[in-house]
Amino acid sequence: MPTSARQNPFEFGGELKATSLIDREQELDLVIRTIENGGKLFLIGPRRYGKTSILAAAEERLADSGVVVLRYDAEIYESLGRLAEALLAGAVKQLTPTLEKAGDTVRRLAAKLKPQIDYDLADQSISVTFGASGKSTAPTLPLLTDVLTIIDRMAAGAQRRAAVILDEFQQIIEEGGAAAERQIRGTVQRHHHTAYVFAGSKTRLLADITNDPARAFWKLGSRLFLGPIPREAWREFLERGFANSAFKIQVDAMERILDLAEEVPFNIQQLANACWEMLRARGGGTLTPERVDDALGGLVTRENPSYTQLWNSLTQQQKIALKAVIEQGGARLRSAVVLSRYGLASSTMHKMLKALDTRGVIREEEAIGSIRYRLEDPFFAPWLRRAQRAAI
Repeated sequence: MPTSARQNPFEFGGELKATSLIDREQELDLVIRTIENGGKLFLIGPRRYGKTSILAAAEERLADSGVVVLRYDAEIYESLGRLAEALLAGAVKQLTPTLEKAGDTVRRLAAKLKPQIDYDLADQSISVTFGASGKSTAPTLPLLTDVLTIIDRMAAGAQRRAAVILDEFQQIIEEGGAAAERQIRGTVQRHHHTAYVFAGSKTRLLADITNDPARAFWKLGSRLFLGPIPREAWREFLERGFANSAFKIQVDAMERILDLAEEVPFNIQQLANACWEMLRARGGGTLTPERVDDALGGLVTRENPSYTQLWNSLTQQQKIALKAVIEQGGARLRSAVVLSRYGLASSTMHKMLKALDTRGVIREEEAIGSIRYRLEDPFFAPWLRRAQRAAI
């Protein structure tokens, strides 16, 4: 096998480079143009659909444009206050010429927040905490909006465009509530030197708060709903990836990968990766649907500890509702026939589905005139079927 073929072409579990994105050029271009024009964009899509990779690719493409990109994942931080500190530290490092001047800038612009600045000259890093003791007593939501205003003022002073990209933005709304919507809108709509991209995976929540004229985010910016990548693009990508490694792949095998992964980008890459490794270990050959199933079996076996932990953490009624989602394809789950089959009352089914959605096990997907529930990780279903067959 050629040296170049020893590297698995199917990547998953991390941010992809701009050149590695599949059929996302229009979405990537919209993010970049929003930032260059100083606009505001809500990027909404399920987990595993590639939002973070699109945002990373936008940051990569803007690297030489002079735009200061501040990209942060809101879920990483334990509070809005910690997110605000990280945002400010990132801004002062990029918008001030030296670390020494960065400290002076923070103290001047954020005096009322009582910032404490720590430097590490060895790796040229800076950290900011609020409050004289490093523990701010101020409410965290105003801290965040104050920091956003400081960033806009810093960008104006530096005569540069800043872009604040907040991934998993729903975390801010869930923590701050309706007040967060009002205060963030009231703050960012006055900014002229900072663009904003609010990205999130709670599609129903973000759709609701941006689509309701009574909510603060109504018409604040553009919306982009991230959908599945067309199958034809995936077929070309899969065929090329295997062919470049001197492997063959049957058309039915490609369809099997897409069906099992339910066209979720992360899972397609993950399963294709496992298939490629299986062929490599066998010295090459042709990928068939049967071999795809074998690769999936190995994949879900490796994930057995995490899937088992998830399953065991559910209540009995949540387990029943989750099996209904799997066995009924997520549709008509509150119909009399389905409720009778699984022995749940309509109100109980609704409550269990909501709990599973909140935990990120399933998600709502709107179809024409109906709601369908999908697994966030489509490979959980084959794992559960295998696990329960083995227990018989």
